[in-house]
Amino acid sequence: MADNPSRMKADNKKKLNVGNLPADITEEELRELFTDHPVESVEIFHYKQYTLALLLFKDKETATKALKEKENSVFRGRRLRMHLEFIVICHMKKDVFVHVVDNENVTEEDVYEKFKDLAKVQSVVLFHPLAYVTCTSPEDKEEAMKKIVEAGINVYDCNGHDQNQHIDVLRAAKLFFRNLNRVQMYNIPESWISSQDELKKAVESSGTVTEVRVTTGNFGPAAQVFYETADEAKAAAEKLNQQLFEGKRVHAHHVIATMIPNFKTSVYVENLDKTITEEMLYAHFEQYGEIDFVNRRKFGDEHGMVCFKEASSVDRALECTTLPVTKKEGEETTTEDKTIVVKRYDGPLVLDIKLPAMKKGASSEEGEEQKQRPPPQPLAKLWPIYVANLPYKADKREIKQYFSSYGGHIKFIFSPNIPSYKQSQTSMVMAALIYFARREQANEAIKAFNGKHFQSKCLHVFPGRKDTYFDVEKSIKVVRLNLAVTEEKLFEKFRKFGFIECVVKKDRTTAYIEFRDKEIAEKVLKLDEKQRPVRCNVEAVTGKINKKIFKENDEKISLAMQEIIDKNPAVLENVSSDRSSGPPPLKRSRFSGPANFGMQGPRNQFNPNNGGDFSNPQVIQDLLRLAFISGKNLGEGLAISGNSNPFNSGDPPLPNLNLTNGFGGGNQRNSFNNSNNGNFGGSSNNASGNMGGGNRNNMGGGGVNRNFGQNVGGGGGAMGSGGYGRVNMGGGFGGKRFNGGSQQTNRMGQNNRQGGGNQNRRF
Repeated sequence: MADNPSRMKADNKKKLNVGNLPADITEEELRELFTDHPVESVEIFHYKQYTLALLLFKDKETATKALKEKENSVFRGRRLRMHLEFIVICHMKKDVFVHVVDNENVTEEDVYEKFKDLAKVQSVVLFHPLAYVTCTSPEDKEEAMKKIVEAGINVYDCNGHDQNQHIDVLRAAKLFFRNLNRVQMYNIPESWISSQDELKKAVESSGTVTEVRVTTGNFGPAAQVFYETADEAKAAAEKLNQQLFEGKRVHAHHVIATMIPNFKTSVYVENLDKTITEEMLYAHFEQYGEIDFVNRRKFGDEHGMVCFKEASSVDRALECTTLPVTKKEGEETTTEDKTIVVKRYDGPLVLDIKLPAMKKGASSEEGEEQKQRPPPQPLAKLWPIYVANLPYKADKREIKQYFSSYGGHIKFIFSPNIPSYKQSQTSMVMAALIYFARREQANEAIKAFNGKHFQSKCLHVFPGRKDTYFDVEKSIKVVRLNLAVTEEKLFEKFRKFGFIECVVKKDRTTAYIEFRDKEIAEKVLKLDEKQRPVRCNVEAVTGKINKKIFKENDEKISLAMQEIIDKNPAVLENVSSDRSSGPPPLKRSRFSGPANFGMQGPRNQFNPNNGGDFSNPQVIQDLLRLAFISGKNLGEGLAISGNSNPFNSGDPPLPNLNLTNGFGGGNQRNSFNNSNNGNFGGSSNNASGNMGGGNRNNMGGGGVNRNFGQNVGGGGGAMGSGGYGRVNMGGGFGGKRFNGGSQQTNRMGQNNRQGGGNQNRRF
């Protein structure tokens, strides 16, 4: 039986992750170490030279007490690292610097001893060859780095666009047990991205594959392959790494999701064109020596890294100053040498990423303006709404069903892949344009759904073609947020200061909050660090900030929608609205019978204003058709209104009708639901001159009448003699028999039903 995810999540709050343990640690030693806080279960994991354990306590309080008591304590000469297991590592703290360790035998204690006199060291995490040293505060780190550099030791600030992607390294160091059966692959072929079957087929020979996935992150697509055992995963990574698949040299990693180079054998390449692929770099630099790998995956457009297998190759590669670039002009292909810069890669350098230049008039807050392009012509005739903070797991069918619940006619839904926004919260989110057929439907949807919750997410719904900006005076900018802080959490934390109009988290660490009153925004801006409800910095909004993540007329958005429509024009086909929830639909237009309605003889031109001629069965058919379509009880209308036209009153809605054979003439018996009760017209309707003689379904006197409605037939009064009128609303009509035993009697020309008072008039 598979583990229950909710149970596992609850257990994680009671688990303590204990790292930097000796390789030969035993369960008994760990239980004895935590004897004051009884441990329910122990799991020990090994990866290379690293060992950690998961300890399960009876509750979160016990685990928290054990953490406070034992954290940073020394056990068998090792300083223990601990945290509660539900930790999410999503960004580098500002109080951390990184040091490159040359010797694999160096331990975390050795690093601690090396820096304890130069910095206020709080903790050390070592994942060879990188050691992460956490200081007591960002200010202490800056002061310590100056002292360390003066002492002749190389250390690096790992905040910024770093080549080594330190977050991945820290995840591997602290949480490697989660991915022991996984191989992560980058630089994968297009066929793997479009079809997981192709991916599985390509890797099935590498071991017993249990699952494959393709994910899309900030730096392109990646494949995840899960194996039956950790040993199989390790062997598969070694087998698949640097293999060519469809012209792509694939990077395959066991456990860790990034490539840590050998700093002694690597070079760093600058000034590269966007068109230069890893394969091109590999082909050019292999003349200088055997290559371990080439990486551009997590670099800026102008950067790359080449890791050789021998240090001697670096000296030869440093002499390289140009790279041949192939260009195609018309039908001719030319090659020219482009100047590049090659540096020795001797540590985790911080990339000098150039920010995109802003256009004249662009706001400093908004950054570069997007190129504009009108929306595709078919969509220009529709009315879009913009919806943000949608759960990423929700498919378009669920979204369509939810937003059509108010009767809207949805024609098209588009959601672009914007990684920075998608991964801005713990559970991924997305924004979408939803196109309605009519303007009033779009306006109604904005009013109905803005601020509502859909699958636990609070929705932002704005007009699709109108820019919606934060009010500068009433808004604040929240920066340096933790990924675990969602929009909903920001709303709950900041609402105590005053009414909040809108919260939008645009990326992992940045959000905007708009209050109703500018005094509230001014008050929040004055809060010091301890008074803020979440760990963050708060800034004033200085420019125009759109509440939307993208616009309909952004060039990339418009082209993407055009491509979808060109490939599958059927996506714009009519979609029936779902009326399973929300208010009833708008009232139907009133039905007016056409001239000569149902003409089958000289006497069937029925006019409800001249008293009506009930002696012709075709007239009765026409009468019942009109009553059915309008949803009125025509008999009651005629009895009450006299010569007035009963069609002048409003029409109630007709719910779900199930007509089997409909109304019709001829010689067949027409019925509802294939029953023989309630027949109208046909040979069973005897229209002879005997109006009171017991003929079936005649409109005169005695006999057993199958009546449609309350008062038509069998009821005496203006319509015939007062026979025993049996009003049967059941049988062929799919409803209940309003019989009430023998209690049905004729009074005042109407049949009084005493079947429990149920006046259900649905047919």
